[in-house]
Amino acid sequence: MSITARSMGTSQPRIEGPQKVAGTAPYAFEHPVVRPLYLHPVQSTIARGRITAIDASAAEALDGVVAVITHENAVRLADTSDAEWSVLQTPEVRFRGQYVAGVLAEGSEIARQAAELVAVTYDQDTHVASLDEHSPDLYAPDVVNPAFATDESIGDPDAALAAAEYTVRQTYTTAMTHNNPMEPHTTIASWDAEGGRLTLFESTQGVVTTRDAVTSLFGLGADAVAVIAPHVGGGFGSKGNVHANTVLATLAAMAVPGRAVKYALTRQQMFDLVGYRTPTIQHVALGADTDGTLTAITHDVVEQTARFKEFAEQTATYSRSMYATPNRRTTHRLVPLDVGIASWMRAPGEAPGSFAAEVAMDELAVVTGLDPIELRVRNEPTVSPESGLPFSSRNLVACLRRGAERFAWSHRDPQPRARLVDGWWHGTGVASSSYPVFSMPGSTAVIRFHRDPSLDPALGATGRYEVELAAADIGTGARTVLTQIAADALGRRPGAARGQPRRRPRRGLRAGRRRRALRRDGRLVGPRRGPRRLGAAPLREPRPRRRRHRHPPRSGLGAARAAVAPGCEVRPAPRRGP
Repeated sequence: MSITARSMGTSQPRIEGPQKVAGTAPYAFEHPVVRPLYLHPVQSTIARGRITAIDASAAEALDGVVAVITHENAVRLADTSDAEWSVLQTPEVRFRGQYVAGVLAEGSEIARQAAELVAVTYDQDTHVASLDEHSPDLYAPDVVNPAFATDESIGDPDAALAAAEYTVRQTYTTAMTHNNPMEPHTTIASWDAEGGRLTLFESTQGVVTTRDAVTSLFGLGADAVAVIAPHVGGGFGSKGNVHANTVLATLAAMAVPGRAVKYALTRQQMFDLVGYRTPTIQHVALGADTDGTLTAITHDVVEQTARFKEFAEQTATYSRSMYATPNRRTTHRLVPLDVGIASWMRAPGEAPGSFAAEVAMDELAVVTGLDPIELRVRNEPTVSPESGLPFSSRNLVACLRRGAERFAWSHRDPQPRARLVDGWWHGTGVASSSYPVFSMPGSTAVIRFHRDPSLDPALGATGRYEVELAAADIGTGARTVLTQIAADALGRRPGAARGQPRRRPRRGLRAGRRRRALRRDGRLVGPRRGPRRLGAAPLREPRPRRRRHRHPPRSGLGAARAAVAPGCEVRPAPRRGP
């Protein structure tokens, strides 16, 4: 389908802007629920071992404490194949900071105080928590994130390096870094035991992903779980997948049916439980001939992973497609440690990998005596060095040339470490970067037309279009952009638009590498009636407005839903599965 861009690419006010500026946009912790309980976890103080006893008597005696959940009384999960998600299922301790208990209380301060009173006794085992590339446990994973080959080799890079006119051989290291978006990972969980329904107000980049994980873990049907995330305060990849905090909140809610449970991670907990970028040790070697043309690239990476759950960051894959060379080797090796899981964080793989590769190119420029921009231009590939296919988009040379022109690059002092000003070294530099573009078919949209008798047909307006699709806005303006796309696809101008959480999100729209899901209600004013096609979207005929609740329920799960979307219909869905 060809779409003429009328609204796309133009400057439009952010649809949710007034709400955010006024402070009325509800983030996960801010959704109004009736008589909530507050959850605070107890975390392990050892890195590896086994719980031998838990004494919660002092915590339970504190006024306002409702329950203390441990591995001894927590709900049993239907699926424990993922060790990260198997929260409070066994007495085993796999890393320092692991959840070992949770306290539910009438106030957050009470819950936190009570958590400090829970006494846990351990049988501690020997642990290893430091990355060592010479570890006897070093191994090659089957694949690296998300499904790239672990190793790759073309030509004979070792022989080419030995014969090269110029060589650079360096080891670069990067430190562990942590996701800390403005809004921490947060859940409000409410369990309706009688109806067998779970509602999660969640700070997530993937509503459908979260729903699918929770339904599998707890043995629930997809229609029995509602995940609602109208606004998300940043994620950086760490909210693209479910972590243990969501499972703990759900376990807590199931311990107190009918009461909503609120849990927002503290800043300290963010460093323990929601992933991080692994530290890396990167051995990079470049070989070049007399004119600076690369003859060999090797990029060998050592990283850490949690012993109990593997995550292999694709650090060396950057060097597979960035510069042309007939001889190349890229490898990944992991050291399993008794630490928390590594996970996605802002361009996983490309960020640390490009650092090492680009610094090596700068060092090669010094060795060859070439301008670092000219060195990159001379090694610009005409097709993908990895696949041999044409690039869908690549404008690196033009970008470098334009940047050099605007930066007055030719007038710089190229000598490194030459100017010390007030104790600080001053200099100039350049680096390239790359991020893959993925096309992921299968996302769908549902488009409905609603008549509006208040509009004047003589003015060409008889109603509005409502567009529903699975997407999430983590602060990047997705609501506005998606409305612009829908408006142009329908041949109409964007009107007022508002986001509404759906009880049952439709098929997920993937952004980056994971699903994002949120109902979008775009009001597009125009005279055309009936269903219209947007891509391969299933369409529905116009239909009358649904009956709505006039008054929100006073308590329970219904009150939580009504508070999020007042005036919207809420109907029990037929339960599926066990």
